Amino acid sequence: MMHYIYTIEKEIVYTFTVFLILFNLVSLYFIVDLFSYDEIIGYLTNGEIKSDSPRSLAYLLFVSGMSNLLFVTVSLMSRLLSE
Repeated sequence: MMHYIYTIEKEIVYTFTVFLILFNLVSLYFIVDLFSYDEIIGYLTNGEIKSDSPRSLAYLLFVSGMSNLLFVTVSLMSRLLSE
């Protein structure tokens, strides 16, 4: 019975890890697309226009996404290769 629970737990961990890797790859696609924008313009309720360059946020999100992807991939590989 314990062995059965352990194998189900391993399958759940592997499934969610692969899902997290795919989610990070999709988010990196949108972050790289964000690099192509020169500025983002927003219209405020009082009629003013606010513009901002998204490059600094894109760099922060890119570094965060890549480090998350590296951590998840290394942890998955260490689990798979330790057996």
